[in-house]
Amino acid sequence: MNSISIIYTGGESYYLELGKDDYYTAQPEPEGVFLGEGAKTLKIAGQQIKENDPVLKNLFEGKSPDGSTSLRQGMNRIREYNLLVNPETKEPVRRADNNRPIYLNRFEANQIKNGNSDHYSKRLTKLLKEYQIDDPERWLTTEKHRSVIGFDNVFSAPKDVSILWALAPTQRDRDKIMGLHERAVRSALGYLEEHTTIRSGKQGVKTEKAKAVFATFTHTTSRDLDPQLHTHALMLNLGIGKEKTGTLTNGTVLQARYASGMVYQNELRRGIEQVYGVKTYDQPFQKGKGVSFGIVGISQETKDSFSNRRRNIQQRIDPGMTAKQKRAEVLKTRKPKDKSVDSKALLKQWQARGREQGFRWDKVIGQQHSQDLKSKTDYRLFYREVASRISEQEKRGVAVRDHHVATAVHTASRGKFGASEARNLIAGFKKQLLKAHPHKNGKNAYTLNDLGKRALNYRTIYEKAAHILKELGKAQYKNRMLFLYATGKISGRDYKRYTEGKGLPTSTIGIRVYEALGFVSKKQANYLISRQQQLKLQDTQKQQQRSRKQQKAFRHVPITKMTNFEQRGRSSSSRDQEQER
Repeated sequence: MNSISIIYTGGESYYLELGKDDYYTAQPEPEGVFLGEGAKTLKIAGQQIKENDPVLKNLFEGKSPDGSTSLRQGMNRIREYNLLVNPETKEPVRRADNNRPIYLNRFEANQIKNGNSDHYSKRLTKLLKEYQIDDPERWLTTEKHRSVIGFDNVFSAPKDVSILWALAPTQRDRDKIMGLHERAVRSALGYLEEHTTIRSGKQGVKTEKAKAVFATFTHTTSRDLDPQLHTHALMLNLGIGKEKTGTLTNGTVLQARYASGMVYQNELRRGIEQVYGVKTYDQPFQKGKGVSFGIVGISQETKDSFSNRRRNIQQRIDPGMTAKQKRAEVLKTRKPKDKSVDSKALLKQWQARGREQGFRWDKVIGQQHSQDLKSKTDYRLFYREVASRISEQEKRGVAVRDHHVATAVHTASRGKFGASEARNLIAGFKKQLLKAHPHKNGKNAYTLNDLGKRALNYRTIYEKAAHILKELGKAQYKNRMLFLYATGKISGRDYKRYTEGKGLPTSTIGIRVYEALGFVSKKQANYLISRQQQLKLQDTQKQQQRSRKQQKAFRHVPITKMTNFEQRGRSSSSRDQEQER
């Protein structure tokens, strides 16, 4: 996956030392490397990055690689903002119209500090009165905003891939797996670069495509000395356009992180399957964030034995903690990097631990051939899943953007397509199955068109047959109840109870409770739950139809013409007034 951190001025020292913190076998002090089309333009692509590298230092400062030219302004600027913050709730005073914090200028802040309310500006006096602030000096807070100098994209291999690398029988196999990881990272960086933009035009309202510069550092070991293949891909806050250089549009970079993470996962999964013939399975992330994968043959016990950090975190986390408290506890588990570890000795420890857990290389690799999509049905099921993921975004009220479509396609492909094939599929899906809704910022939002909805509702012949059999089963159940009622085996009350749910709970949990207590059978419970869902769906559809009819009825009524409802209301109010007289 791809986790991302924003790097501010003052945080660059960590990255200047990244090149010496790993323990990769035969490379005790691996160096980073510059990548990206922007790096090619600056003539540093492929150049290695050493500890405290002068080129990286210059780029952090917004200068050219040799430090002779400024490429962007305000790189090391620290801005101060004054605002009023409630000392009890820690919430800033906000504007009523847009809920944004109200910032004070330097003159107003100095007035508060001097403590002479007679000399307050009109704006400040009105503000303090409106929000009933008697002691503004207690409320006055100064915030420092540091410039963004880069974005740290961390592409981490799934735990199973890291274990496969650590327990590989030869150095050659470890190099192969490392190569697959690095190739997947480059594909992900390619996606990020496709969506790299800088601001242009008056006040930076418009954006233009730009080339990106990446400083990448690949590591293989976690702080807890577990195998963990991961690459820090530091995207410098510097874009190179056709005619100028500038800062990146932060929102675009952050939006692309999930899609780029899925490009990485998809490319790595495809490579591992093709080269080693491993059998993989899905491990979903949170909603809308894609899917990782596991490898069949690597047991849960083996994974647990190589997950010291996760075990430490689970011991400290309590279910009742807030998200902020959990993050604080996670940070406490971070150990300082142990630079005295012998990489060869560590590798031997891993191999021994794997043998203890019963890991066998020959039982993991060569289990299947790469499963590419071949038939029309395969592709239709693929399109159905993509359409389903986009439909889920729509239902949650999320505007579907380019990165959502890319995430959906790469998630559904599960290693079946390479990066270039996936790129073509994304373009084809947007053209054929989606309707574009242009936005004033130049970006499109998408909804499923008629063909996309057909793809969403596609069913294979086996699924259709299963649905028919299910409906037949319901009909047979209903006919059986009718026969029992007709022959006097059950009462009319019981018949309505078991076919219409009369006298039974209407919620799923209530019906399941009745099933657990033995009042209804499992088959009866399933039938009743299915029926309740159908009734709810019918009610929803009826409400939507009524709503559409009402909207249609009032859509063409002129503003100057009163509706019948308004006329009735007006005439009744007139009668009331006459009675009062």
